[in-house]
Amino acid sequence: MKSLRRLLALFLVMALVAAACGGDDDGEEADDTSADTAAEEADDSADDEAADDAADDEAMEEDAAGDAITLQFWHAMADDLGLVVDELVAAYNDSQDAVVVNATFQGTYDDTYNALLASFETGTEPNIVQNFDLAAQTMFDTGKLVPAHQLMAPGEADAFLAAPRDYYSDETGMVALAFNSSTPIVYYNTEMFEAAGLDEPATDWNFSQFLETCEALEAANDLDTCVTFGQVGWYFEQILANSGGLYFNNDNGRTDRATEVAFNEGQGVEVFTFLTDLFVDGHAPNLGNTWTDTDSVFFAKEAAMIFDSTAGARGFQDNAEFEVKTAFIPHSDSSDRNGVVIGGAALWLIDSGDADLDAAAWDFMSFMTQADPQITWHTGTGYFPVLASLQTEPPADLAAFWDENPNFVTAIEQLATTNTANADGSTNYAVLGGRAGPFPEVRRIVIEAYSAVLDGGATPQEALNTAAEQANQALADYNAFFE
Repeated sequence: MKSLRRLLALFLVMALVAAACGGDDDGEEADDTSADTAAEEADDSADDEAADDAADDEAMEEDAAGDAITLQFWHAMADDLGLVVDELVAAYNDSQDAVVVNATFQGTYDDTYNALLASFETGTEPNIVQNFDLAAQTMFDTGKLVPAHQLMAPGEADAFLAAPRDYYSDETGMVALAFNSSTPIVYYNTEMFEAAGLDEPATDWNFSQFLETCEALEAANDLDTCVTFGQVGWYFEQILANSGGLYFNNDNGRTDRATEVAFNEGQGVEVFTFLTDLFVDGHAPNLGNTWTDTDSVFFAKEAAMIFDSTAGARGFQDNAEFEVKTAFIPHSDSSDRNGVVIGGAALWLIDSGDADLDAAAWDFMSFMTQADPQITWHTGTGYFPVLASLQTEPPADLAAFWDENPNFVTAIEQLATTNTANADGSTNYAVLGGRAGPFPEVRRIVIEAYSAVLDGGATPQEALNTAAEQANQALADYNAFFE
């Protein structure tokens, strides 16, 4: 118990550090923070009022629900994505009268992660939390979960796609239920491609081919930049994996705890040089660590391509004033295409100590990963279905949707053609993704490496070496709790 308390104290420190430094995640921009005392006091007052309102709302809902079990579900889906979450939660609540789920938006992935870690210290944790991919090792280590494999029927895990199933599994089985799974893809303006006489990008295009495409697009469309993307950690991680490079040692932290990063050598340097050179050479506008500003550049036809999540497929398709198509992400010149790592998040069941509450939470989680809710989620957002049957034997309405909306299929095909095994038959750990307790902090450190190059004049190798030193210290501090 003492070691668990010490570990939870570490988690709280990690949350406070991450909150102070901002964050980055798959699909949502981190909120800005302010050091102004008056603003903080105003925020505290507003938070108190919001908490009072939430308590009043919860009390009214409990009265209305009668004997129904009330569950708290924290999620990180904003705007249009949040509306689809609300739709699914309402569908679950309407489907039965034994359980009422209260869904609460907690902010970005980082915000939700930090709020959960802090809640463990105060005993205010929710029943279910949507927590992102990078938090997997931390979640495994909390000792505060009811693992999914304890509640699953024999063989039930086989219903999930292998990639999300394995990502959220430990040596025993699935710990969390994959819910919103994504990969990065390239969205492009078909009018600009046609003006440049370009065909759709090849599925295995490399950096040189990407740059040749850039130059053709700029020349034919009188563009200052050809592509736009934010300096977020996810693209570096994913293009590194697609190039066959490891992020951490010990097989990406898969065969033993990661003790050092591996991104400052080999493929990591080649990938980071490619990404930073796009800014240095003027092929991409330097907009910093952002998601939304890059969307504006693409919609304004100031760039012909954008790196973004498949979760944005609905938004890009519906909001652009031109035809948008999608393509796979590129890989390094010195590698073959390897594929991508699962992004997004999963549903985690927090152990309440009450068997009835935990059973109710499991019922809701199971509902969210059933076929009909997953189709609603996929078609309303762009996140792809996590059930294997929906890809191998799609119902007629889903197949018809894909025929009419091929942009929603690109990420599915990109993942389906990912090489999970090397040519010699060994496991391709690059595409399984990295796993480490302080991964969210390490991602933030890599984001700072962009600034070291673009603002500080460091070379990509120098910036990654500095990042590696900081990341290795974070790994050592975390791992010390398990020695």
